[in-house]
This record gives sequence, structure tokens and C-alpha cells, in this order.
Amino acid sequence: MIAFISISDALRLCYDKKGILIDVRPEEEYRAGHLPMAENVPLERIQKGEYPPEEKPEKGSTEKPDTETGRQPEERLKRQQEENLPLFLYCDTGVSSMLAARKLGEAGRKAYSVAGGLQSYRGYLEKEEDKLWTMVFVE
Repeated sequence: MIAFISISDALRLCYDKKGILIDVRPEEEYRAGHLPMAENVPLERIQKGEYPPEEKPEKGSTEKPDTETGRQPEERLKRQQEENLPLFLYCDTGVSSMLAARKLGEAGRKAYSVAGGLQSYRGYLEKEEDKLWTMVFVE
């Protein structure tokens, strides 16, 4: 079963650091304009099982890695906190985000599809122009 959330609720929860906002569109579309705070993880990567990424201990770390996971204690704590946060996935219309939410839900993550996608959003988008990020308003 796929869970849905409104775009305004997803943004509010992410501003309060109670969720992670993920744009599942291709990188080119993400660069053309995305929601503030959004990470880009294309649907293709999610479908291939490449998200969330596998963690490897950093080279040259002075902390002893956990023998079971190979992660550093600090990294492990941060990762556990992130793994418990819900994922709010969006695309242009909501179709790709539904597929991504279903795939991540099957993998045990709390994943929500943003109903209506970017088409239902009125507000500022971050956009890359000449390698600089700017904000643009969409109505």
C-alpha cells in the first residue's frame, strides 16, 4: 500500500527536520527547478536498489569501526537517525513518486508519495543557472 502526503505537509515536516524530501526525477529536471531542501535520487536508482547507499568506513578514520557493520560510531548514529525519518518523494505529477514509494516501502522504509507532485505546488523552486543556484517562484 502506498501512503500519500500533501506537498505543504511534506515541506513543513522537512523544515522541522522530521523527514527527508527526495526528488525522483532525472538530474536534468532536478537542476531545472526543485523544491527547497530536496535531494535528487532518480527513480531509476531506487528501482535498481541503489538507494539508500551502502556505507563504507572512511579511510584514515581514528575511531574504531563497529565489528558488525564496519561503520564508525558517529556515522552509525547519524545513519540510524536518518533511517528512522520518513521519506517524502515527489516528481512532476506523482506517478514516478508512487512507484518509488512502493519500492522503498517494500524495502522497509517509511516512504510517502507527494500527491499531485510539482504540478500541485505554488511557491519557490531552487534552480541552477550558469552554475549558480537561484530561487524562482512558480504559480
